[in-house]
Amino acid sequence: SEAVSSLSMFRRVLSFAILATVTGLTTTISPWSPSSWKLSLDIGREPGTEMPKAWGESGARLVLPIEVTVSSDESNLRDNLVGSGSLSIRPEKDARFINSSGEQRVSVKEGGWSFEYPKGGKGHAAKLQFWLDLDSQSSRNDVTLPVGRLYFVASCWRQDELEIGSKVIAPLVYDAREAQKLVEDRVSHEGGDRRLDGTDPIETMLGYKDIAALILDRDNKIRKLREAEKIFGPSNTDSLAMGAWPGSIEPLAIAPTQLILAKKKLFGTELVTIGRWKAKPINC
Repeated sequence: SEAVSSLSMFRRVLSFAILATVTGLTTTISPWSPSSWKLSLDIGREPGTEMPKAWGESGARLVLPIEVTVSSDESNLRDNLVGSGSLSIRPEKDARFINSSGEQRVSVKEGGWSFEYPKGGKGHAAKLQFWLDLDSQSSRNDVTLPVGRLYFVASCWRQDELEIGSKVIAPLVYDAREAQKLVEDRVSHEGGDRRLDGTDPIETMLGYKDIAALILDRDNKIRKLREAEKIFGPSNTDSLAMGAWPGSIEPLAIAPTQLILAKKKLFGTELVTIGRWKAKPINC
């Protein structure tokens, strides 16, 4: 329910607002303190991918966990996609996964991260993007992840922006739920539209026409809600990963959108979608 969701969000925010007590003295957390996150890569065939037809055709997935430290230190590395002035994101250890040959290790190297701030008004999502370099190839069944650069893209919001966004989409959530309720009430066996019983062909046809109009209206309202959620955040904020991230004492809510491989070609590189990813804060 919305009340439970709001309470859960309040508790998470409160955990970041509490002052740390050290030897009897109270001190605030620096907005530039590093933070630790666990990235979970779910690699396999995705709709619209430019990977070869045989790649991931079986439906196999390669799941790769990577623990990283996100820092406010400027990265010595450069990347044209993430841009200049990127800050450091550093793997803590090799990633591990299991295939038919047993446990495998994947060497992952330091990358850089940056924010692309929204041009819209308050509550709009910022864009988080970062990269990590794979130093060794990994494979599971017909899914092979080559040596190269991985790009991670996500929509993100600081807590205050997420609260503003929640107020913006609240009317859209209400409209979508009411539209769904109208459809359910109309097709209910108990109190629904009796024209749908089929006793009168003409009335039945008119009944189905009315139902089709209600379904179209519901689908349009859900579509508007989904489009708004891309900008202002999901209506259910419990689905977001939320934790400390350098730049503010406000926790950062992350909604991953893309996992991209820079695939080398004869001339230059090609960016291809190779799966999905999730993020979870460590010790938050």
